Amino acid sequence: MNESTLLIFLSAIAIGAYVQTVTGFAMGLIIMGITASLQLMPISFIAAVISLTGLTNVTLAVYKNHAHINWKIVRTIMVGFVPAALAGLFLLYYLDKTSTQLLQFILGLVIILGGVLLILKPKPIKGEPSSYFSLIAGVASGLMGGLFSTSAPPLIFYLYKQSLSIKVIRNTLLMIFMIGSLIRITTIGVQGYITQEILLFAVYSLPVVFLFTWLGKKYPPALSDINMRRAAFGLLIVLGISTTFTAQYLVL
Repeated sequence: MNESTLLIFLSAIAIGAYVQTVTGFAMGLIIMGITASLQLMPISFIAAVISLTGLTNVTLAVYKNHAHINWKIVRTIMVGFVPAALAGLFLLYYLDKTSTQLLQFILGLVIILGGVLLILKPKPIKGEPSSYFSLIAGVASGLMGGLFSTSAPPLIFYLYKQSLSIKVIRNTLLMIFMIGSLIRITTIGVQGYITQEILLFAVYSLPVVFLFTWLGKKYPPALSDINMRRAAFGLLIVLGISTTFTAQYLVL
């Protein structure tokens, strides 16, 4: 294991954990953006570590707040999420072997799109959530989750449009993330893609996640919620552009 690579990766974990604690999301996108733009390691490797480290936190959070989950939305979203996540995983490992540049280019676009979706504040709609749009949100987030272990943006944008309390929205999101992580980890584990090095990176990452989650709660930045969101949005856009350009593709 290269020590400088591990140090940079743990720094990305620290930034992602802190930002997510303050804003409520974007950890996976930030970690993926920093490490991929610097080309530290294969995208499939990064995604596997994100899945393992993220599962611990969401499991603990759901355990304490399982009473505030909208199970109807979870079930409907999972109908679209599961097959799309499996398709995303297949595409990830296919491109990882055949076209690393194309995979990194797609990741750059996904990070930029994620930044745009996360900065938007959708106006809540009245009435019950539409099953049709729940399925669409499930497919979009499943594909992103399978490819890059970053399924949050479509789900956040969709659920914040619903007439639900913030507590229900957050815990419903956490449950979906937990199920998605379990599906992803189980699938890549059965296929033999969870290596000893991935497990080591995950073990090293967990103390950093816990520490910077605590720091985010204890010492949030002196910024308003909207300005913090804008800062996170700006960071994601920069990372997305950097990742796209380092893929050495010319977009006309």
